[in-house]
Amino acid sequence: MQNEKAPQKFVLIDGTFTPAEAKEIITNLLEFKIQFHSRENFSSEIRQGKEDKKSLQRKEQLVETKRKFSDFISEIPVGKQLHIHSVISIE
Repeated sequence: MQNEKAPQKFVLIDGTFTPAEAKEIITNLLEFKIQFHSRENFSSEIRQGKEDKKSLQRKEQLVETKRKFSDFISEIPVGKQLHIHSVISIE
């Protein structure tokens, strides 16, 4: 039997934020991931001469998530406090 580690969880975000703060935090995380997948695709095109379809698909999903999040956060009244709790689970 291989020495497998149990699933791990890490708290990424846990706090109360204004809509502007929440927008900055979440948008920056999404933008980082979008750029990551852009770089992965570029690297694949340079090294292998073909697109990384998985990265391009994920990038499209993240762009859509960013759009939906922007729409959502723009509807929250100024002065409202938001609690964000985000956990990364690794198996």
